[in-house]
Amino acid sequence: MAQDINKFSRRAILNGALGAVVAGSATAVQAASQIKSDVELDSLRASKQTPLGLYLTPRAAHRALLDNPEILFVDVRDPIEITFVGHPANLDKIIPLRTATHEVSETSGQYKMVANRGLIADFERLLAEKGKTKSDLLFVTCRSGSRSAGAARKLIQAGFTNVWNLTEGFEGDKDSNGVRTRNGWRNAGLPWGYKLGKGVAWSG
Repeated sequence: MAQDINKFSRRAILNGALGAVVAGSATAVQAASQIKSDVELDSLRASKQTPLGLYLTPRAAHRALLDNPEILFVDVRDPIEITFVGHPANLDKIIPLRTATHEVSETSGQYKMVANRGLIADFERLLAEKGKTKSDLLFVTCRSGSRSAGAARKLIQAGFTNVWNLTEGFEGDKDSNGVRTRNGWRNAGLPWGYKLGKGVAWSG
């Protein structure tokens, strides 16, 4: 059941594993050093991993966001997917890694996706709007953690140094019946909804 997404503040958890990974201002370094990953790397599929190795579950990300409202929080799913499925509370922006076409793949039986060629420019525009740099804290999420990892890899190549992947995403991983009930933001009972805040929508 959707919860009120308009009123929750944000909070950060502890971590000592960042150190040399984060570049930039003293404020960014201090904030990053306070974040602690709660993800077991040995259990993390390759599709969800990134060169920086910065991972959080939705619960840990939510705690971090409760403590620190300055953390940027971006969903990289297709905007139409988000419209019908819902999204975490207090997103800063939707910036899709890929968007759906009207062509169905014979292999997957699903609509084919095309890359958002303006991905990096979209993120850089968001940084400028929020007065942030590429070294500031950035959380990325998707359905289950793979697309957000893909986006993170592209961002890291473009010079972003503080990108954290929410490895369970919004809907979570599939159970033995192929239903996404195992984990994820929504299954954890965290705040979510359907209505987008002002400025959150992707304009393409």
